[in-house]
Amino acid sequence: MIRLARENEIAKIRYIWEYCFDDTPEFVDFYFSTCFLPDNTLVFENNRQIQSCLQLLPYTIFLRCKKFPVSYIVGVATLPEYRGQGVIRLLLKEAGRILEVRSNYISILLPFQYEFYRKYGWEVCYDLLIYNNIEPPVRHRKSKIISNIEKGRLRRVNISNDLTKLNKCNNKFMKRFHGYILRSSKDWCKVLRDIELDKGFAYMYECDEDTYGYILYTIKDNILTVQELVYMNPETKTALLQLVYSHMGQVSKIRRIAPYWDTEYLLMEDARGRLQKETFVMGRIHNVIGTLTGIPYEGDDFVIHVYDCFYKENNGCYSVRSYNGTAIVEKVQEKPSICLDINTLTQLLWGYLPVEVAYNEGFLTSSSEEALLNLQHMFPMKHNYMSEVY
Repeated sequence: MIRLARENEIAKIRYIWEYCFDDTPEFVDFYFSTCFLPDNTLVFENNRQIQSCLQLLPYTIFLRCKKFPVSYIVGVATLPEYRGQGVIRLLLKEAGRILEVRSNYISILLPFQYEFYRKYGWEVCYDLLIYNNIEPPVRHRKSKIISNIEKGRLRRVNISNDLTKLNKCNNKFMKRFHGYILRSSKDWCKVLRDIELDKGFAYMYECDEDTYGYILYTIKDNILTVQELVYMNPETKTALLQLVYSHMGQVSKIRRIAPYWDTEYLLMEDARGRLQKETFVMGRIHNVIGTLTGIPYEGDDFVIHVYDCFYKENNGCYSVRSYNGTAIVEKVQEKPSICLDINTLTQLLWGYLPVEVAYNEGFLTSSSEEALLNLQHMFPMKHNYMSEVY
């Protein structure tokens, strides 16, 4: 039987988490006191034994000029003696039903194995750029304006007083990206506490009481890892990275996790062998009409056929038309000019996969060049970025 968890089952669910994931007791304490909610947890019970579970963490995500409620699927775990019986498939199926009831038309997850979730319709929508063993740049940024930001100061973040400043800074920085999470105060407390539990640090860069950026980094196993770097201008980025470089005699290696579109490598003497593209979070559309209706679109009418091997309700043909600059999507019994599966549609929504590439590589088929151009108008490529791992 699959159902939502009960308040008195936290200990059982925590045991599954501790067995299946390599987290410290301090993190598990933090997670189950701060993030866990029975109403957001699905369990598979058999013979009065909880054998498997998953959790649906609520967020708000910005996609295609819309704010979407989204569930981050985490904690997908099964006790070893019950694995290989298709339990996770059943849990994911029920999760889709619950998300539909809650009007959560999309979900995200960070998989243990991409192919496992790909067969259920989730697809990669985010990449990260990893800088390995970085050093101070040999080139300098050229600023178009003269600024007094160099007179700013670094200071440690105070969770009690700085959340509003951090959030304002983050929101402004994220406007250059797409697919990002709009953090609440609770989300910020989780981010900062997570860094703290990982033996990390958070610094802000300020000038005249204004916050121009911040940095989150950890030092573990003699490696400094920049988890998040946010800045309003090149001078702030330089100042925050200089803080990182000041650790070069203290640690053996400096790593930086950056948006895939970051250009810091252009300032390096030789970036070869120091850059790594890493696939990150996967996304999924759970309701085609609910997701696509209302996103920006100005173009002619066309019809797509969507194939979903897991959530069969999505199967069918959909008409797309423009009304006041946004898309109106309806299920129809008409001949489609474009055919694609839910994986490809998800990547197009996120702007991860360009329409032209999807067509050339055979991820979608089209009987009409005009319809293909309209699809490009509907789904222009975007620069996705998020740093949340749960």
